Amino acid sequence: MDGITALDYLLLPFYLFVIYKIAFHYRDKYYPSGHPFRPYFLPGLTAKIAGSIFIGALYFYYYGGADTFNFFFHSKIINSTFTESPSTWLRLITHNADNTVSTDARAVSDMYWYDDGASYTTACLGAFIGMFCFTKYLVINVIIASISFIGMWLMFITFASQYTKITKYIAIAVLFMPGTVVWGSALFKDSFCMFAIGCLIYCMHIFFEKMTFKLSLLILAIISVGLLFSIKEYILISLLPMLILKAILMYKKKLVNHPEKKLAFYFVTIIFMLVCYRASSMALSYLSNFNVDNVLETVKTQKDYLLRVSIAQDGAAYDLGDFEPTISGISKMIIPAINVTLFRPYLWEARSIIQIFSALESAGILLLTLYLVLRRKLYQTITRIYHDPNLIMCIAFSLLFAFIVGVSSYNFGSLSRYKIPCTPFYMLFLMILIFNKDEKTNTDPSEAN
Repeated sequence: MDGITALDYLLLPFYLFVIYKIAFHYRDKYYPSGHPFRPYFLPGLTAKIAGSIFIGALYFYYYGGADTFNFFFHSKIINSTFTESPSTWLRLITHNADNTVSTDARAVSDMYWYDDGASYTTACLGAFIGMFCFTKYLVINVIIASISFIGMWLMFITFASQYTKITKYIAIAVLFMPGTVVWGSALFKDSFCMFAIGCLIYCMHIFFEKMTFKLSLLILAIISVGLLFSIKEYILISLLPMLILKAILMYKKKLVNHPEKKLAFYFVTIIFMLVCYRASSMALSYLSNFNVDNVLETVKTQKDYLLRVSIAQDGAAYDLGDFEPTISGISKMIIPAINVTLFRPYLWEARSIIQIFSALESAGILLLTLYLVLRRKLYQTITRIYHDPNLIMCIAFSLLFAFIVGVSSYNFGSLSRYKIPCTPFYMLFLMILIFNKDEKTNTDPSEAN
């Protein structure tokens, strides 16, 4: 497989120089010496870049390729048409190939993911980035890692500006979790999704909590929603209502001292209800041709199929047990599914290098969870969650998303990648409850850029 070449290594130092030149300028401009966020900017970026190079090299030299190189294969085909026919390239990059044109038809015939919208969108993004770096895999990876870091940095400053006493722990939760760093940095769907999640969180915070409007952030929010909608709709359907709910709860807290703003609160509440209705309609659209019984039967059939394939291919399968294709049957899978997403694979279940890293991360998360449960008073913990909209949003999204991916993956390799959207949220939940001794939300007047 034509993946990493000598030219990758020749070009990589130049592009890294450019990326770090920009990064140093941005850091010095917005986070001068003494700023509490300054120590985390370059290390966070470096972690993402190192993660992208590590996972790319591991997949190429050890595994001989995988999804990331399948995306790259499609990106190369798209960009290979540019010199012969720029119009074909434009049609391919916008997913509007014309099969009556020979160059279009030839390219489409070579791309088995052309009709897979989410996968093809990822390949197109890789191709577009590749136009600026001779379509070289490692360089594409480090650029994607830098883009993904932008989203994660915005997520970090959103929470760090509210919990100023625990900035270090917020940084660990958002910027330095190994799974998020590795799986959210290379040419994967998840890298673009993590960028979009972080940007959307920041934009919603500025719009609905800071009550500040910026056209640039509106454009960023639209791009983020578009990316999630195009690549992984279920993340958007799960996350957006939670973010709006958090904004409403935040605003409700402010009404104690500003009763004159109740009308605005009711208006925002109505907007939230409309968004929830729309999200529900989108979710139900997937099921429009099925009744509930058929949908649950499909879930069970898919579970059996994925389990058989995982056992046959790489032995990285996990089984949550059999269940009846009914509402009560699937509800019994909630706890096992959440457990497997957040806390597995256990150390003794690891069967490969990747699984060992994932198991170590899961063990750390499990230990933190046990510390919270055993060392903190239950009533006090529940009270803090009730009074902190951030905690409500983080735990609600984490549990919902953990159930969705846990009950639908049945392979530890896939799960380690699919679960990364909920990892920062669950870690934030733990870090805030364990380390925020003030037990209140702070506001940093020097809101980060």
